[in-house]
Amino acid sequence: MLMLMGVVSTHAQQQGQRRTAEERSKMIVDKLNDSLKLIPAQKTDIDLVYLEFYKAQDKLREGLAPGTRPERADIEKISEARDAKLKVILKEDQYTRLKAMEAAMRQRSQQRPRG
Repeated sequence: MLMLMGVVSTHAQQQGQRRTAEERSKMIVDKLNDSLKLIPAQKTDIDLVYLEFYKAQDKLREGLAPGTRPERADIEKISEARDAKLKVILKEDQYTRLKAMEAAMRQRSQQRPRG
């Protein structure tokens, strides 16, 4: 998930502004809906989980100098809380596919040239 949110925020930064928590949540739910074939109740619950996650992420960034990242432990804490909620909402096979998607995205981002 960390990589999914990274892709969303990186794209927004390239546009010169950060998307709102609501926009980022909608983007990720739409992407997950296509990949995981979510039922309406899952979409609603997942939207709330991601909205809470992105708002917490924004709060961690408040007051930081541009280009400065929050502490890794703080990000991991909110990511683990998000994942625990997702694990309850998603079926086991959906959660497994979600984690596989994250791993693939993480691998692609590590192979990307930095510049």
